[in-house]
Amino acid sequence: MERTGADIIVEYLQREGIMHIFGVLGSAVLDLMDSLARQNQTCPEERRIRYIPVQHEQAAAFAADGMARLTGKPAVCMCTVGPGATNATSGIAQAWAESSPVIALFGDVSTQHKGKGASTFHEIDQQGVFRPISKASIRLERGDRIIETLQQAFRIASAPRMGPVVLNIPRDIQRATWEYTMPDDMTAYRSTGRVRGDAREIERAARLLREAKSPVILAGSGVRWAKCQPDVIALAEMLDAPIVVSKKGTISDFEPYCAGIIGTTSSPVASEVIQAADVILALGCTFSQVMTASYGNKVIPAGAKIIHVDIDPTEIGKSYAVAVGFVADAKSAIDDLRFSIFDLEKANLKSKIENRKLRLNALTKRKQEFETALAPLARSNASPLKRLRLLRDLHSVLPEDAILGAEAGATHSWFIYGYPTRAPILEPGDFSNMGSAYCMAMGAAALYPERVVASVTGDGAFMMVLNELATCVAQQLNVIAVIPHNNLYGNMFNKQIKNFARRHLGTQLYIPNLAEVARAFGAHGERVERAEELVPALRRALASGKPAVVDVLIENSDEEYEPPTKLRVPDRY
Repeated sequence: MERTGADIIVEYLQREGIMHIFGVLGSAVLDLMDSLARQNQTCPEERRIRYIPVQHEQAAAFAADGMARLTGKPAVCMCTVGPGATNATSGIAQAWAESSPVIALFGDVSTQHKGKGASTFHEIDQQGVFRPISKASIRLERGDRIIETLQQAFRIASAPRMGPVVLNIPRDIQRATWEYTMPDDMTAYRSTGRVRGDAREIERAARLLREAKSPVILAGSGVRWAKCQPDVIALAEMLDAPIVVSKKGTISDFEPYCAGIIGTTSSPVASEVIQAADVILALGCTFSQVMTASYGNKVIPAGAKIIHVDIDPTEIGKSYAVAVGFVADAKSAIDDLRFSIFDLEKANLKSKIENRKLRLNALTKRKQEFETALAPLARSNASPLKRLRLLRDLHSVLPEDAILGAEAGATHSWFIYGYPTRAPILEPGDFSNMGSAYCMAMGAAALYPERVVASVTGDGAFMMVLNELATCVAQQLNVIAVIPHNNLYGNMFNKQIKNFARRHLGTQLYIPNLAEVARAFGAHGERVERAEELVPALRRALASGKPAVVDVLIENSDEEYEPPTKLRVPDRY
């Protein structure tokens, strides 16, 4: 069969089950755009790919990242050559840092013009630009290898450890016609099984856990990607081991065994739990700078024996010595450990049940004490609002299955400290892109239009992606943006006043009334100035059936710039 390169690419994406593409058009992808337009006229509705035009290429990459995190499968963005591609770099870098399988389809200069450098319109070493921030950056050099190259891109993106793949597609290859054969089985060219650990290391780990007096399970992002949260909880029950997490919502805050998040913004309960650990089972976690508070032993106790399980062998032992380390998918590791531990513990189940009650009761009591300590902030009637009052009122209004995003900086710190979540949130992660969570929420709204999607986005971060409000209105992506508004880059302002004798520069912002701006875009917009106004405003936003902005004036004070965690790391500014 013979078709244009663009048609082959679009047909392949359909066969892979891609249902959405976020992008910004340009001359180097016009053939792909035309192919998408034609397929929407001719193919069955269930196979159509919805193209969602955004205002800026970074939003396209962020939105695809959001989709990939929610599904665990590759998601696609598409942009043009040169500035289109470079505008997307922050989104690709974030996907790389967070192991998110984004497929970026970028137009590229025609093969007959390649190599003349700045003399050619839009030409840069596009493949080289993305090589350090992707699992692979590939230029499609031959039209007779389109299928093979697409297979390679999807295989690499979805193989452990997952991550973004950039495919640069010259326009002449899109326009020319080529012979091709579409594979019958789209999974035949890649592995679909889980990676299992070495049996001897699993037995060693099981014995360490069995003999531990205070074991703790550290659930990292690998647990989210493996979709094995119930398995982690089952293992915790078997071991009588509390769970701490490196990313908010990896395990539900409402799960009795979950002590909370550790890191520079630790839950005090989680900090106490992990500091008391004699054995730490780390599942799919990189021991990052943020999670460990700049490494060392501020979070990870010096005397604890670490069992490190990761899909990426280069992570094991990278920052902390391990007692046992093995390569495995988090779910398969848990399955094998549970089997091995049960075999070792068959004769001792009665005493374990009694011990479980004691440890669980102690953890429950400590979590209740923490919640009691937060109550004055959570119920404060101060105006402008306290951040924790904003977060707890939002929690009281949203349904349990709401999809949530939270931005970088002070907004993110307060969210992970004080908002109780049931599932992983859409967050920038350690790359900390401002504005990305709102765009990831756009991807969630496209994927799950029937669910409530909300993003807690600071006013400075929202200004960086304000133009995407037009995308949400035009495309009916009903994201509710809740904006803590204080006219500051609060996180940076806090670091300036603490570390530079209260001198500050560049952190005070001019932010307009964002509710009025939202209404001008055609969205629902409300401004909240008093605490008692927030819940009614949030309910109206939910009922509006439109994209919404709830612009909430929050208090400016030293106490509000960061949550009252006991852990302070002054060298992180």
